[in-house]
Amino acid sequence: MKPKVLMGITGGIAAYKSAEIASQLVKANCDVRVIMTESATKFVAPLTFAALTRQKVLTSIFPDTGSGEMDVIYPHLYPATEADAFLVAPATADMIAKLSLGFGDDIVSCSALSLKADCKRIFCPAMNVQMWENPIVQDNTHRLLSYGWHQVGPEAGHLACGTSGFGRMSSPTVISQIVLNSIF
Repeated sequence: MKPKVLMGITGGIAAYKSAEIASQLVKANCDVRVIMTESATKFVAPLTFAALTRQKVLTSIFPDTGSGEMDVIYPHLYPATEADAFLVAPATADMIAKLSLGFGDDIVSCSALSLKADCKRIFCPAMNVQMWENPIVQDNTHRLLSYGWHQVGPEAGHLACGTSGFGRMSSPTVISQIVLNSIF
């Protein structure tokens, strides 16, 4: 049986890197499902992930139709309750705050609340260096770590906003390998 990886994509420029992560996980024989915040869809279209994973991409906690399929009626529960690994990449400052405080007002944060106890939880921070160094963001990150989440990155380097420093999302290959190591 293929391991199930649920990928949460949030609204940062690094979202484009998540397409490569999805592709690598599919090639490694994982069943990959993608959920996206509304802001993530402004950076990369859900169709990109649907094509790479050959799975419907969920973007809302509200059902699309009255269909009897579980992921249609309860998109905030399924596929989250079936995931072996949950990856949030990129993890914006906003999403790190939501996850660390237990908010559930979008498909990614609400799905995180629905994960089974033994699901591997991985987040990949990506943001401006000043945002990353903000004490509130650091507190929220430490809180997530204390709840058993695994952090990958960020790395130092040139950032999309034109500055340099820590805040760059780790490479897709590094992230994919960490996910694979956590489930195999």
